[in-house]
Amino acid sequence: MSTLTFYAQDQADSLLNLLKSANKTDKIQILHQLTRQYMVVDGDLCMKYANEAISLADELNKPEEKATAVKNLGNLLFYMGEYRKAETYYLNSIEINEKTGNLKGIAGGYNNIGVINSRLGNYEKALNFYQRSMQIKKELGDLQGVANTLNNIGEIYKFRGDYPNAILNYQQSYDMKKDLNDKMGMANSLNNLGEIYVIWADYEKALQFYLEASTIWIELNNDQFMATSFHNIGEIYQRFENYAQAEKYYFKALDIQKAREDRNGMAFSLRNLGKIKMLTDNLSEAENYFLDALSIEEALEDKSAIAITLNYLGELNIKKKQSNTSLDYFKQALEINQELENVHGMAVNLLSLGKVYYQLEDYSQSITYHQKSLEICETHNFPTIVQGNYLSLASNYQKTGDFKQAYQNYHYSQEIKDSLNKIERHNRFAELETKYQSEKKEKELQLKDVELGKKEAEIKQRNFQRNALIIGFALVFFLALAIYRSFKQKQKANLILNHQKEEIEDKNKEITASIRYAKNIQNALLPHLDYIKEIYPDSFIYYRPKDIVSGDFYWFGKDSRYSYVAAVDATGHGVPGAFISLLGYNLLNTILKENPGIKPHEILNELNIAFSERMYKGYEQEALRDSMDLALCRIDEKNMLLEYSGAYNPLWIIRKGELAEFKANKLSIGSFREFPDRKYTDNEIRIEKDDMIYLFTDGFADQFGGPMDKKFMYKRQKELLLSIHKENTNKQVEVLDNAFIEWKGGNEQIDDILVIGIHII
Repeated sequence: MSTLTFYAQDQADSLLNLLKSANKTDKIQILHQLTRQYMVVDGDLCMKYANEAISLADELNKPEEKATAVKNLGNLLFYMGEYRKAETYYLNSIEINEKTGNLKGIAGGYNNIGVINSRLGNYEKALNFYQRSMQIKKELGDLQGVANTLNNIGEIYKFRGDYPNAILNYQQSYDMKKDLNDKMGMANSLNNLGEIYVIWADYEKALQFYLEASTIWIELNNDQFMATSFHNIGEIYQRFENYAQAEKYYFKALDIQKAREDRNGMAFSLRNLGKIKMLTDNLSEAENYFLDALSIEEALEDKSAIAITLNYLGELNIKKKQSNTSLDYFKQALEINQELENVHGMAVNLLSLGKVYYQLEDYSQSITYHQKSLEICETHNFPTIVQGNYLSLASNYQKTGDFKQAYQNYHYSQEIKDSLNKIERHNRFAELETKYQSEKKEKELQLKDVELGKKEAEIKQRNFQRNALIIGFALVFFLALAIYRSFKQKQKANLILNHQKEEIEDKNKEITASIRYAKNIQNALLPHLDYIKEIYPDSFIYYRPKDIVSGDFYWFGKDSRYSYVAAVDATGHGVPGAFISLLGYNLLNTILKENPGIKPHEILNELNIAFSERMYKGYEQEALRDSMDLALCRIDEKNMLLEYSGAYNPLWIIRKGELAEFKANKLSIGSFREFPDRKYTDNEIRIEKDDMIYLFTDGFADQFGGPMDKKFMYKRQKELLLSIHKENTNKQVEVLDNAFIEWKGGNEQIDDILVIGIHII
């Protein structure tokens, strides 16, 4: 759940009384507070008070107050689901704040525009605005703002299927909010962490996060977020096929959302109720719920939600045996998710398309779509989707008479299903629910105790004030004495701190010196330029580590007939990346030495096995394991033949002004334990004189910069190489370096960079 920048509200009645007698300057502040107070209660009154604040700010020539009022109108429009209009108001607010130099207002505006673009599925734009907002908040020392933005960045990574980075940002946000005692923010981050573990099918851990968040929301007596909590708990019940309990929680959420006129939440609840009706074969009721949800989502232009509902309508029509209608819904959903780069949604849509083609008895198409879905799942931990694909593949192979494949896929499906439905999880689920109910009652009793405590506190306060006057005079003397002693102690402490500071600086120098020496070792192990020039006389290496040592490395090899070259990107950068790179480099040397003339895909298969055996550490989630991506070529210059194999990293060849791209297998080095049957493939390419061959890692394309602070992107990298490929190799390195520095500007380099160019002469 993304966090907008809203502020505290006072009681409306008191504010209206104050407004009558306040001077004009104070009136603006009261109008701001009334705007916020009525935002979730009465939109018309909210807009009235905001416009009055704008008029008064213009009259008094107070642009900073006008910016606040304009932003409040943006908040109202956001709450009403008018996202594009809200963005216009936020941009106007930022423009005013830029003129007055109000950095806090600018940061808040950037954050809110990020939230809007996240809702609209413009994830790259959203991420850009979040990062700009966080940079300003860091400069201002606004820890609360930084925590909120970390949470929002986590949302973007979640939508894109980068769950390890999503968890990292959510956890950092939670830790900061805990230090700040921001209970609302803590609950929000806990809820978001729960969503990730639902996707990973770790329902026990998800429920722990959800119930912990619910306990906080009960304590805060917050209806809006209790609705979110009811959704999440209902979803867990649904996963365990307790549909009656799930429906009960979904209706609880819907009642709250209707009372609050929360259209976004209403659509979500209606969709969930549709799922329950579909799972219990009440298809007519299910369709009504889905169509009601879709109507709201289309009005809100919430693309991500629209895609989900379209997919459910497709599933519903499979049950109704209306295959062609299903096909149309699934393809619409897939098109939206491809536009949004939502990998989880794409995997679901492809699975669904496989099912409908099976119903149409087009088994070849069905198998193709299931395999495409599994390709996405190879790099993302979606166990329930994988299980569904294997089960459907088993049915397809049975129909086509391939009983060996049918048995194998059914076996894979059952293995995953068993791991998702262990008996102890059900028992633990019941324990957690009981714990939640007891904690809920405990919190309710605590709230009653607080009310009784208030009355007792009033009596104690009067006694305290009387005694405080007596004690106060005595404290003045002791305070003066304490200040003097504190001054002397601080003098002594400063001497100690200065000594400790010097020790820390010396340690830092030692560590830096050690890392710099490690760089010398790494450089010594990498091939010397003279050796590379012997193999490829007209070539270049553009190598720019992010830190002192690098996770990217280049590798060259030669035997009696062939020459080899690889550009490799190991997990991470800095010291951890360097350790991985040294292991990878030595393994490549060993494989070539023991297997002269080996083909590229065979090298990658051997490397995958050897690296996996050495690096496997039994992490809980596969997505967090160490890995390497690379592009590797074997060149036979005598016969003008190049063979290429890749793990995620492609190969580009420019010939006569045109660039040809050869794609890699979507299988990282280090994934052998998860996918032992997956193998790498070779591309055989006839090369010609004056061909320019490029191998590279992703650091150059992923660098943020330029006028809009966006990624450089592969498209721009292709255009750059096309513009310089006829230059000599030294000139190409110079242009690449200048282009990178100019694009990066004042931004930090985010990753190691490696580009290898080889001119066939």
